[in-house]
Parts: sequence; structure tokens; C-alpha cells
Amino acid sequence: MKSELKLSTIVTFIVIFVLALGCFYRVYSVDNKYTAKGPQPVGGILTLDENSLAKHQLLFLVRDWEIYRCKLLTPDDFANNPHAPDELTFIGQYGGFEEYIGRTPIRNPHGSATYRLNIFLPETPRSYTLELPEIYSAYNLYINGILMKQMGNPNPQSYLALTDISSITVHTGGRMEIVIAVTDYDHFYSGMVYPPAFGESEAVFAHLNTRLIIRTTACVIGLCLAFLSLLICLMIGKTGQKNSISSPAFLYSGICFVFTLYTCYPVLKSVLPTGLWFYSMENLAWCLMLLLTMLLQKKISGLPTKWTNAFIVFGGIICLWSVFVPIFLGDSLMLMNAYSALIGIYTWATALYLTLCAIAGLRQGAAHSRLILSALIIFNASLAADRLFPMFEPIRFGWFPEIAGGLLVLCIGGAMAGEIADQVRIRYAVEGRAESVAKVLEVQKTYYPALLEKEQETKAARHDLRHHISLIREMLHRGDTKDILQYLNEYDDKQPEQLRISYCGHYVTDMLLGMYSDIAKKQDASFQIQAEIADIPPVSDVDLCVILSNLLENALEASAKISAEKREITIRIAEKRGQFIILVENVFEGASSTDRGKFLSSKAKGRKGIGIASVCSVAEKYNGETEFYTEGNRFYSEVYIPVHRRNI
Repeated sequence: MKSELKLSTIVTFIVIFVLALGCFYRVYSVDNKYTAKGPQPVGGILTLDENSLAKHQLLFLVRDWEIYRCKLLTPDDFANNPHAPDELTFIGQYGGFEEYIGRTPIRNPHGSATYRLNIFLPETPRSYTLELPEIYSAYNLYINGILMKQMGNPNPQSYLALTDISSITVHTGGRMEIVIAVTDYDHFYSGMVYPPAFGESEAVFAHLNTRLIIRTTACVIGLCLAFLSLLICLMIGKTGQKNSISSPAFLYSGICFVFTLYTCYPVLKSVLPTGLWFYSMENLAWCLMLLLTMLLQKKISGLPTKWTNAFIVFGGIICLWSVFVPIFLGDSLMLMNAYSALIGIYTWATALYLTLCAIAGLRQGAAHSRLILSALIIFNASLAADRLFPMFEPIRFGWFPEIAGGLLVLCIGGAMAGEIADQVRIRYAVEGRAESVAKVLEVQKTYYPALLEKEQETKAARHDLRHHISLIREMLHRGDTKDILQYLNEYDDKQPEQLRISYCGHYVTDMLLGMYSDIAKKQDASFQIQAEIADIPPVSDVDLCVILSNLLENALEASAKISAEKREITIRIAEKRGQFIILVENVFEGASSTDRGKFLSSKAKGRKGIGIASVCSVAEKYNGETEFYTEGNRFYSEVYIPVHRRNI
């Protein structure tokens, strides 16, 4: 049965991978500038008639751009002395200027080039819009001989790098000549590497607005999740819990923030022109997102620390690499390729690490492990799709790793929400139990002095009882039956009710131990008690009641499931070496269920037990420690609280 379960799980995740790959292929087919339907330029000329414009209102100018390498040309250069293009290229064919002129390789990735395209439109003038994606790293745009836009300064003598994402609208008809003169000396890419969009203004702006809304919505969701998680982290910190700065909520807040920083790149470029430093910031955000995800996984995985630390150190080095290496790239194509390749290796290695962590969590029965592993499998499928379908430029949505990364962030958020819900549930349960215990203790405090007085009376009555028995025996020996009857009538035979045994002199502990001792007797369970408590223990009566009642209830519940002759519970309470110690040991049968070293409830699959969580919460309140473990068929619960910190 166990092997069948493993096989079904593996098959399920294989199906998820295949389906995810199929979905990415669908995205590649329908949301890709390179596969979009519509006429394309041929030989540097695009001809559009009324029928073409009516059928394809939005076009992506991908193919057969004329390219003139190592030249910054203007429309006058083509009018006065036409140049022959070095080749006809499609946008995205090259990563920059480092490729070939004819058969001669140019190894310098930087330089200048001019792109030219002629579009023949219907003669009736109307408004057309050309969407300009990011062009690296400075350019002049000419339309019909007029300088329509200058971004930075492409002149090598006064070069200034500046990029943005923008659009240009013209009112024209007939022939439309587009000339883009580009210079780059700073970036990893050079020239036009993303296809521009073209069409009637209404269609182009609808496309731009749709894309901007989708991107902005993703950024807003990411920021909301980041601030919400940070708020939760700060609230946790105010409760006095230790290490709140490194809590999962804080790490998740960082993941959401850097993911937003990564995805907001097109939004910011559409609003504000920036220098090339922001591209390095985008790479850093991606690397940080993976690093923070690894740190979060470290807190919830069961992999050996040496492996987790090695991956995290590697991630930190790559983050530094993504920031500082671009400063020293210069004209080194080898260093540029190494920069890109190392980030790619880091991405794949991180995906492998996270997947192994998720598998380890699944094997340990960690909560939400299936959800996280499913999201990671989809993320791995996105990396595979990125390699299988390299000619991909999204029209509306993001790149494959972006989409899968967003899904991963949401799934982690879902798991975090589940954890928070569990904590809230436990907190309300603990508070409800503490409130009811407090009321009971108040009543017990009221009657306890009277009960002690009655106990003293009972002891005195027992002491005197032997004298009464001796007198009655003597009267029987003399045959004075009438005197015996009269004596007995006068004697109050209603002896004080026998009270509970005092185990340690602390009334709350005596009450609880006596109550659970009676329950154990009814279960035919051996209940052994060793208790030594000072008059004022280092915890309040309510908190002490929470600890003892939860530990003893768990022990009795486990004992009830085994045969009577095996039922055995031992409790030890003492103060030693500056520690207030509570130890509970009980026999159990079957396998214990754990999640990252924490024992799970036997009542709800995958859910942490409220009793153990309550004990841990109280111990943490007093800067104490807890430990729960098994040895053979015995379960051990240990609570250690410093004696020098007393909260009454």
C-alpha cells in the first residue's frame, strides 16, 4: 500500500509537469510576438492595405529589418546616397552588435548600428502608433525624415545611455519610413532586441493599456502581500516572541517585495526613463527572490544543514555577482556570457534545491508540502519551457519564469496563510482553555483554606478514633450493650469526607494531580507521581494548569488506546539547578506523526496538536524550553522554565 501511494504521488507530479509544459506551450503560441498572426515585412518593406489593417489591427514588426552595422545614419543619408544593408535581420536574432558582418565575426559587443523599415499604408491619412520597447542604450528615431524621439545621446563623442518603453503616434498615409540609429557602450544587449508593435492608434493603445494593467495589478498584489506579511511579522515581534526578525513572515515579505521589484521593470520603464543600473537591479531582485525562498525553505525543510548552508552561500555570492560584475564588464564578451551563464546556472541549481527540500518535506509529512512541491514543479517546467521555446516575447503577460514565479509566491503565501490560521486557532483554543481554568482556580482558591481545615480535623478525628474503639471494646467485654448504643448515638458517626492526598503542598498542583490520578484509576493505568514545588512556582497558576492538564490529557489519551496491563504514566515535578522541571512519561503504541520535529495531532491529519502547541507557547512566555521525543514505545514530554523569572 505504501509503495502504491508513492507511485501515485510520483505519477501525479509527472502529470502536473506535463500539463504545465503544455500550458506554457499554449502561452508560447497565443501570447508571443514571434508567433502572432499578421503580415510581416519582406525585404525591408511592409505593405498594408485596408483589408490587412481591418483584419490585423495590431502587428509586431519582427522580420526583415534592414540593419547597417557600425553606422549611425539619418534619413538624409538614404535620400542622398542610398546604402546597401549589411543584412536583413529579424528582431531578437542577435543579442547585440557582437555577431557577424558577412563572414567576419565582430567580437566587440558594443558599438553603433542603424535599423530601417519602410511601411506602405493606405493613402488616406490616419493615426498610427509605433510602440517602442526598450532599445539599448541610446537612439534617435526618425519617421518620414523627421526626428520624432531621442533617448539619451547615441553620438559616440557625447554618448549618454538612457532607456524607456514608449510610443510614438503619427498621422500619415502612403509610405512611412522608420529609421532608428542606436549606440550602446554599457549594456549586455545592444540595439533592438525586442520587436516593436505597430497599428492603428486605438488598437496599439488598447494593447499597451492591457499590458500595463496586468503588470500593475501583479505589482500591487505583490506589494500588498509584502506589507501584510511585514505587518504580521511586526505584530509577532510585539508579542515578545524570539527571532521575529528572521521569522517566515519576514522572509515571505522580502520574497514578495523583490518579486514586485523584478516584475515592475516594464511598468517603471513605461513611466520613467532610467539608466542601465535598473537592469542590474532587476537581476538582483530575481537572485534575491530565489535566495530568500531558499532561506524560507531552510526553516521548514529536513535536509542536512551543510547542504542548505552551501546553497545559501552560493546564492549570496550570485547576488553580489549580479550587482558588481556589470560595473566591470567593459567590452568583454566573455565576461558578459559568463555573467548570464552563471545566473542561469544559479536559477537551475536553486530550482533543484527547492524541489529536493519540498520532496523531503513531503516525506516527513510537512503541512502544505504537496502545494509547495506542485508549485515548484510548475516552476521547473517554466525553466524547461524557457529552453524549449527560446523565441518568445510575451504580448500581455510575462515570461515563463515570471508567471511560474508569481504562482510560486502565491502558493507560498497560501501555505503561510494556513500556518497563520493554525496559530490563530491554537491561540484561541489556548486562551479559551486558560480562561476556563482561571475561573476554576478562583473557585478552588476560595474553598481551599476550608478544605485544609477540614483535612486537619480529619487527621485529629482519625487519631481519636482508636480511643473510641478501645472504649467500645471494653464496654462489649463487660456486656454493656445499652451503654454502647447510647454512646454510639451520641457519637457523630459522620466522619469528615476524605480529602485528596497532598502531593507537594501547592494547592493547584495537588488539585490537578489528584484529579488526573482519579481518571487514571478509572482507566486502570499506573499513575506514579513525584512532585516537589516551592510555595511560589516560577509560573502563574493558570499557566501551570495549562502545562499539566495538556501533558496529562495527552498521556491519558495515549494510554486509553493500549491494553490495561501496559498503561503506565509517570510525572516528575521539581526545581533543580535553577530550572523548574516538569517531566511526563507514558507508554504508547503505534507510530507517532511529526512535522519538522513537531508532533502532529492524531485527531486531524497534518494538523499540529493544540495541547503540545499550548505547552510550547507557555514555556516560551517564560523563556523556557520544551522537548518531546520517543524512545521505543515510550513518549517523553519535558518542560524547563528558569526559576529566577517568576510571573505570578
